[in-house]
Amino acid sequence: MPTPLPPGPRSLLLAMPAYLRDPIGWGPAAARRYGDTFTLPGATPLVITGDPAGIKQIYGADPDTFTPHADNMEFLLGGGSLILVGGAAHRRLRRLLAPPFQGARMRAYGRGILDRCAAATSTWREGQTVAVHHLAQRISLEIILEAVFGVHDPAAMAELTQRLHSFVDRVSPLIVLIPALRRELGGVGPYAAFTRRRRELFAAFDRRIAEARGQPPGDDMLSLLVHTRDEDGRSMSDQEIREQLLLFVVAGHETTAIAVAWAIDALHRQENRHALDRLRAELHPLGPAPEPDALAALPYLDAVCQEALRRYPLALAPSPRRLLRPFELMGHTLQPGVAVAAAIGVAHLRELTFADPLAFRPERFLERKYSPFEFLPYGGGARRCLGAPLAGYELRLIVGALLAGRRLRLASQRPDLGRVRAANVGPAHGVRVIVEAQ
Repeated sequence: MPTPLPPGPRSLLLAMPAYLRDPIGWGPAAARRYGDTFTLPGATPLVITGDPAGIKQIYGADPDTFTPHADNMEFLLGGGSLILVGGAAHRRLRRLLAPPFQGARMRAYGRGILDRCAAATSTWREGQTVAVHHLAQRISLEIILEAVFGVHDPAAMAELTQRLHSFVDRVSPLIVLIPALRRELGGVGPYAAFTRRRRELFAAFDRRIAEARGQPPGDDMLSLLVHTRDEDGRSMSDQEIREQLLLFVVAGHETTAIAVAWAIDALHRQENRHALDRLRAELHPLGPAPEPDALAALPYLDAVCQEALRRYPLALAPSPRRLLRPFELMGHTLQPGVAVAAAIGVAHLRELTFADPLAFRPERFLERKYSPFEFLPYGGGARRCLGAPLAGYELRLIVGALLAGRRLRLASQRPDLGRVRAANVGPAHGVRVIVEAQ
């Protein structure tokens, strides 16, 4: 028998102002009021859970129990994006897209990541103020352009950088959260502006795809996608490739840049001085120009990055899934058509799992190992982020490179509650730091 949905806010519109004011704190506050499993109302009710037992139920279920609930992302990424397709189509895409993120091929990006960091910081001078989020965006995007598109020409890189920044940075959170606002309105308004920028970006992608089809296979991801074949000998269409490239860029560059910025912000807050001192001591033997594998292997640096991903969840409940059959979740029998999601923004700040959850304490990741239902920055189950190994590797290298042989301090110790940026939550003020004498 179906049971009532878990309690939750009466109206998403009424709850939205509070969420936009404090996007990281809103989820835990809602969980204190309604419980770790609660419902976000809408045309398709969304039941989210931050309870590890509930998350295990979702991630452990037969993947064909669900289909992606794409209402809030299809307009942004395209309906054929890996995270928005289900069933056999999803399994086929994962097989085709997996090779670039595996083993030696992934680690081959390490030298390029550190070279980009060195180039981006080479002009820093004592007393200079730097916005870490913008810097990390630049570094991460350049890495993506080289690794994904095979772009090395400065003019081509500048064009794609401008197109991508315009597309990602200027997506209004209102059109992400409220589908009814996605109207052209005669060519005026935020959605019309968004669609113009999307057309321009896709035209640039199509030019790169056409060039790759006319060249022999290379090492970049675009070349691999153009020349790969599935078990039936089928190649990927231009539209399929375009949508996966956009996913790589949006999910790979923006989320990494946000995580880098949060890590640098947390480390340089006065109350976390112990963490910065311990990380400096670990980095010191490697010198100002560490090798990528040595840097990536540092245990405390890894703990710092894990804690940044925990303390500053990138989204409340990403990648929701709509039920295709009845489903038991935390004592509720949910019916087909209802959507469910793991509430990362609740799970990562849950006091029953993480003692003193608002404290930035990397040591917790050295003291114990958390289950994939307690700590899940890249999602989980059959739909865990395919690029998670590369994202974690890149995060460690950039954070380590920015701090190796260098001292920074925050321009302001004012708390940063975060700001919704497209589908993610990033620092509201860019994390401005001042370069100090070594």
